Amino acid sequence: MEILERKLRSREQTRSDIMQTAKTIARREGWQAVSIRKIADAIEYSAPIVYEYFDSKDVLLSEVRNEGFLFLKEEYNRILKLYRDPEKRLYEISLIQWDFARQQPEMYRVMYNLDGAFCSIPVYQSDALQSVSDTVSAIIFSFIPKAKESIRRLYFEWWSLSHGMISLSMLLEDDQSPEQSEQIYRETMRRFIRELK
Repeated sequence: MEILERKLRSREQTRSDIMQTAKTIARREGWQAVSIRKIADAIEYSAPIVYEYFDSKDVLLSEVRNEGFLFLKEEYNRILKLYRDPEKRLYEISLIQWDFARQQPEMYRVMYNLDGAFCSIPVYQSDALQSVSDTVSAIIFSFIPKAKESIRRLYFEWWSLSHGMISLSMLLEDDQSPEQSEQIYRETMRRFIRELK
């Protein structure tokens, strides 16, 4: 039993190492530069061993995307427990989105198919995205109890603002400081939330 557990732990560690190596390469060189061969070389394994864990780069990217959305979901749930006020919840979730994109840009790019990080399943069809969007929609509904279609529209507006501003800040990071972009983001999200009522 102990040997089996050790093998399982070793397998999970190898899988984690592969994903971490892919993210490291992506952070340095972009997702276009990530390949199974390059990952194998970096961790000093043969490519067939890496393929045992991930059949293709697309499978790897999907796993990275799911990891990112799972992290956001857990953070959103933490905010739900921490704050009762729905407006505060939505604002804090918006900040989590911003902080995550700034701290884990390579994951954020995969999650939203940016800069050559293309998953075969578009983000809007992803179950992982649906889970986090349900949380945000429920928060909006809690202080604006409207019809489902209206909530969907308001969620789309929130998502467009948040994701659009994050994407633009990534695009313009050579021309506008992250601090300046964050200040604009915070002010915009505050204004959006205030005007929801």
